[in-house]
Amino acid sequence: MHVHHTTQHKTADQRRPVLTSTVMAVVLRVAGPVETGVVAHALGHPERQISVRIGDVVVHLRDPKVAELVRQRWDAGLGAALWLRERVSQTWLAPRPDTYPAAVSLQLTDKVRVAHRLVPADPNRRQPAYLEARVDQLIWQVCDLTAWRAIGDAWLRAHQLLRQ
Repeated sequence: MHVHHTTQHKTADQRRPVLTSTVMAVVLRVAGPVETGVVAHALGHPERQISVRIGDVVVHLRDPKVAELVRQRWDAGLGAALWLRERVSQTWLAPRPDTYPAAVSLQLTDKVRVAHRLVPADPNRRQPAYLEARVDQLIWQVCDLTAWRAIGDAWLRAHQLLRQ
């Protein structure tokens, strides 16, 4: 995973923040029953927000239209996801000893891009087939149908809560 941090500095002469770096992409490989959680904040108020935890990622949503778009486009990957096995070994996650997972937080807006493509297995590199699902800068390498469903269920729950 390659992540750049964004720092914003303001001087008395500057009213706009100065970007010193930007996140290009965060790649996460998932397999099996991905841990998810959906937490609602201030529902029924203008400052409402849904926080969706998917593995090591927390995504914040405020607009029900954005939540609906992400959910619909995630679900549109079903045709490709059906090419995946129901469950693969989590050894495909390739954990590295003595490392800790990175935590990523992202606010999605109406400019969100969602896309997916099936990547075939590569036996020479010992890499499984996976569905590459991109949500803005987040790229999930979804290795099995179990993981795809778990993430899809989290998007659905977020959308349902924001519609209230």
